[in-house]
Amino acid sequence: MNNNSSVDQTTALESSEDMTISNEKSYEKEDLINHDTDQEEHGVYWYRWYILFQFALLSFIQTHVAGSWSPINVSAKQALNFTNRDFVLLSNWGVACLLVFLPLDMWLIVKHGMRIAVFSGAVCVLLGTGLSCLPLGMYKKYAIHVGQALNGIGGCPVLGAAPYISNTWFPLRERIFATGFMLLSGNLGGVMSYLLGPYLVEEPSNVTQANVTDNTARIRHEIEIYLLIQFGIAVALFVMMLTFFPNKPPLPPSQSAATKRLDFKAGLTTLSKNLTYWSVVAVFCGTVASFYAWSGVMPLLYTKRGISQITIGQMGAIMSGAGVLVGIGFCWFADRVKTYVSVLWVISICLAYVMCFYVVAIAMNWISVIPFIFTPVGWWVSCLSLGVLVYSVQPLGLEIASDVAYPVNEGTSNYVLMWLVMLLNVIFFSSLSRVQNQDVAFYMMLGMMSIAPPLLYFSIPKTNKRLLVDLSDD
Repeated sequence: MNNNSSVDQTTALESSEDMTISNEKSYEKEDLINHDTDQEEHGVYWYRWYILFQFALLSFIQTHVAGSWSPINVSAKQALNFTNRDFVLLSNWGVACLLVFLPLDMWLIVKHGMRIAVFSGAVCVLLGTGLSCLPLGMYKKYAIHVGQALNGIGGCPVLGAAPYISNTWFPLRERIFATGFMLLSGNLGGVMSYLLGPYLVEEPSNVTQANVTDNTARIRHEIEIYLLIQFGIAVALFVMMLTFFPNKPPLPPSQSAATKRLDFKAGLTTLSKNLTYWSVVAVFCGTVASFYAWSGVMPLLYTKRGISQITIGQMGAIMSGAGVLVGIGFCWFADRVKTYVSVLWVISICLAYVMCFYVVAIAMNWISVIPFIFTPVGWWVSCLSLGVLVYSVQPLGLEIASDVAYPVNEGTSNYVLMWLVMLLNVIFFSSLSRVQNQDVAFYMMLGMMSIAPPLLYFSIPKTNKRLLVDLSDD
């Protein structure tokens, strides 16, 4: 079996060399190439960071637009006649569209490469933000609903394309960092939703009937300015990607990037039989999906425990910001200890589970001794710690999924994983809507995260096939 793999890799490398040599001729500017390469047939290009920035910006603006209405819901009710039903729909459009269109985007990235798959997402964000800016009077809120649905479709590459791009453009020593930076940039967009929205759009005050019209007009104007800023960022991103966003570099950055991947159908068939991959998926979904679902209902869970909505909003912003900073640093460290990524994965998952138990224990008053008694300090420490750990786990999980799925395309393996994450979120919220006591969310999070520790052993790859291909080339 090893001999057959060697023959396949050699054949794929020879065909890849022919393709990359012909592609290289189209790049006449030799100054674009960084000649600090490991082997003659591999290349590392400085403009990979420009590709990284473009995708990170897409991740940022798409996530920001998706979460922009909740922080200004009071203002939108007065200025645009939004109702509670509107806000429920606005928050659900993204998830619904992702579940429907994520398989299509997965097929696009496997069949046609990253340019069409990612650029189409940027186009959807552009159309969505542009539609929301149209001066349609009483019909404007319907345009905003359609815009949010289009923005949700634009989130398909944001969820699953980062590992594919990092493998296509970045060498082994930078791959996890690139994945983490692109993936976690979306969380910064969520943070900015809580910071920028309330800053630009004032909250209605107790005004008299005489000046309520002026107050509403001013808030409506501020919302329009806010929407135009989002549209401006989407336009800038569209122009950048239209101008320069190639499918792949002239030469691959590593041996595994030069190896031909399985096609779409063969990849799905191979994944269905890969038990290690499904163990990674179960651990990842149990940890990440449950955390995101729980964090989405934090205001419902903690306001009755004496925590104000403003404080909960601050917690969400700080938790996301700290998770991004620590997560990116964690990814940089993981690239330096490449052969120990599985160890980092196990430690992070175990710590996340312990912290999840602590979050639930203090919220539900299971243990009546310090430090398990609910206090504001304990709440801050537990929630921040859990958030930072889960944010750090995500890039590691996607990279491990790519390693154990090889030679399945990174687009296939990670899109399937993220589709299941979104499906679990839908199940979580649907189940929660059928019960009176929202504290069930704590038990649901702990139950879903309890799936992870028993399966950790089976999620550790016995051989990191993709990693071994790259290490053998060093």
